[in-house]
This record gives sequence, structure tokens and C-alpha cells, in this order.
Amino acid sequence: MPEWQNEVRSATITRRKTTPILLFATAAEGSSSSEENQDDAATTTTSKTSKSMGDPVRAATGIRPSLHPTTINAIADALKARSKSSDNEESSPKMVFRVSDTVQPLDVAVTAGTIAAAAISKRQEQSKDDDMTLTTVEERTIAGRVVGVIMRLDELERQLYQKASSVRWIADYGEWDSFGVLEQENNDKANNDDDAVNRRIREDPLFCMNRAECLLGLFLNEVEIPQLQLKNETVPDESKIDFLDADRMEVLIESTAVKS
Repeated sequence: MPEWQNEVRSATITRRKTTPILLFATAAEGSSSSEENQDDAATTTTSKTSKSMGDPVRAATGIRPSLHPTTINAIADALKARSKSSDNEESSPKMVFRVSDTVQPLDVAVTAGTIAAAAISKRQEQSKDDDMTLTTVEERTIAGRVVGVIMRLDELERQLYQKASSVRWIADYGEWDSFGVLEQENNDKANNDDDAVNRRIREDPLFCMNRAECLLGLFLNEVEIPQLQLKNETVPDESKIDFLDADRMEVLIESTAVKS
């Protein structure tokens, strides 16, 4: 696993009408003890006895909704926000995505935490009447992934392009869009020119979503899973990468799945 330099381990942010919460830089750091999981389960069970709403089949089986849609949407929101901030330096509130002489890692972490908190708040609001609100551990898992991806955007995007460009059929059949990548993107980045990819992210929602999915897949495979294995810990969904189709799994994940 590559060594990530200048990484902020955590950032404290404030969610609307709540006390400050701590968003961790990786989902591995956001995992918690079995006691916390039991507390969340007890709370959910109590809630179910007082409500008749929601999906009774899902509730009866104990199957939890996937965490990936909320995470992917948040990463897509980050990509769109970054594409807009590059055009509007005076945008408010100011969001920063790259460390520089004037931008500290903490500033990027705060941006990432703000995006993660907004996504979680939206998900909780949508789920409050169906008995499927996120548990504390699920919130931390989503937050850790969103912050982790945003803190590593440049490196993950480089990996994404390298993997896509190394497979001949992607260029032969013009499948760059499936990975949310432009064919000339590497040359543009070498010249510090993000205009083309930012414009595509703004104008093409499917392109943006595909890119977000691929970045999350890379993060889980390259960062979260190895760190969890190292610490002998787990997260609610066991870091399953079940949101990529077979072709993208083969290009992004399976080629590096077997590790010593």
C-alpha cells in the first residue's frame, strides 16, 4: 500500500443542530467495539417495536440497507464541488481539495468532513420513518470512506487512469466513460489542466457517478481492507465491493486482489 504523506487523521466538524462529531480519515479508524454494535442493535430493536412502518421483510431478516449508495453519492458531490471550485475561486463556502502552500491538510479534511456529514444527514432524514436509519457504526463507516477518498483524490485518480489505460479493450471499444475517465486525462494532469475532466463531471452525471464508484472501489481494495486486516477489525458491510460490474471489477480489483 502506498505511503500517504501529509494525511490528517481526523477532523472535527459540526452537523446542523447536533453536537460536534469526529469523522475519521479511514473507515478502519471508524470501526468500533462489539458493545457499540450491540447498543445500536438494541436501539433499532426498540424502535421497531414502536413503529409499524418500513420494510417488514427486511426488518424480519435483519438485513441492513447498503451503505454504498450514500457513500458514492457523497463522493460524486465532492467531484462536482471540486469541478465548480476550480472555476469559481470566490465560491462560498470555500471548499478545498488539494494541499498546497496556502492549503493545509486540515483544510481538506474539513471539506471532506462537511461533505460526509451532509450526506449522512440527508440519508438519516430520508430513512427516519422506515426503521432503517443508520446506526452509529454505519455513520462512522460512511464518513470514514468519504473522508478517506477525498483526502486521497489525486492519488486514487492516478491509479484509476493507470489501471484503465493498461487494458487495451477499454481504448479499443471506447469504454473510458464506464470508468469515469477521459482518454487524454493523464496528459492534461501532467500539464496541470483539469478543465476537460471538470467540465465532463459537471455536465455528465453518469460519467461523474462512474468515476465515484471506481474511486470508492479502489479505496476499499487498496486502503480500507488492508488496514482492517492489519488491525484485525471489521465494518458492518465487511467492505464488500458489490457495486461494480464484472468488467470494472476485473480491471480495478481482481488484478490486485491476491496479495501476500
